[in-house]
Amino acid sequence: QRIESCMRTDDLVARLGGDEFTVLLDPIENVQQMELIAERIQAAISQPMELNGQDTYTSASIGIAPRTYGYDLPEHILRDADTAMYHAKEMGKARHQMFNPQMHASAVELMQLETDLRHAVEHDEFIVLYQPIHSINQPAMVGVEALARWRHPARGLISPLEFIPLAEETGLIIPIGMK
Repeated sequence: QRIESCMRTDDLVARLGGDEFTVLLDPIENVQQMELIAERIQAAISQPMELNGQDTYTSASIGIAPRTYGYDLPEHILRDADTAMYHAKEMGKARHQMFNPQMHASAVELMQLETDLRHAVEHDEFIVLYQPIHSINQPAMVGVEALARWRHPARGLISPLEFIPLAEETGLIIPIGMK
């Protein structure tokens, strides 16, 4: 109801499931108008609700997919709006984000990296390099640090900055650490 209260007569609101909704704005004049409606939705949703005598607050992360990208299929619009919404979530609560094609390219690249990472775990593509640890108080080496490196068959060595966060997010860090 709060979302619908922000809509114009020709707009459509649908619940996709759970806490996900989609809004079809038609016709829409420009990007600023889309952002204005997103801000109205965020303001409406952020108003407190009383549940069991307690004020409860919520917020919305909104992804916007403008039709200027020439969509052929409705599922592509939803995919891109969803991608933009996840970018909005990464930026923090109660934000909206306009989709751009680079977001889709990044998502596809990340999916490929995850697929490659799973393959790397199965096929032992990780190597261990040892970095010496020296103390400024002692002339000799005092230890070593074991560093995991991924030797990708096509891309060569992949920086841990690129694969470690993904390994942690997907839980693959455990089998990588066991190698």
